[in-house]
Amino acid sequence: MADEAEAMHGQLQEYMRRDMDTLVLDLARVRTLDSIGLNTIIVLYNLICKRDGEMIIENASRELKKLFRVMRIAGHLTISETGWPS
Repeated sequence: MADEAEAMHGQLQEYMRRDMDTLVLDLARVRTLDSIGLNTIIVLYNLICKRDGEMIIENASRELKKLFRVMRIAGHLTISETGWPS
C-alpha cells in the first residue's frame, strides 16, 4: 500500500506543478488509506489552498469519510455525497 501511496504522491505533485485551482480526487477504488496516503491528501490540500483553490473528494467510502471526520479534516475538504455503500 505504501508503494501505491508514494506513486500517487509523485503523480499528484506533477499535476500540482500545473496552474490548477481545482483538484478532484476520485477515491472509488480506494478502500483504505495509510498514513502516507492521508499525508499526501493533506499536503495537496495545503498546496491548493495556497492558490485559493479547492480540493474535491469524490466516491469516498463510508470508512474513508469517517476517517476524514475523525482526523478533523472533513470540514476543510469538499467531500461529495457519492460513494460506495457499506
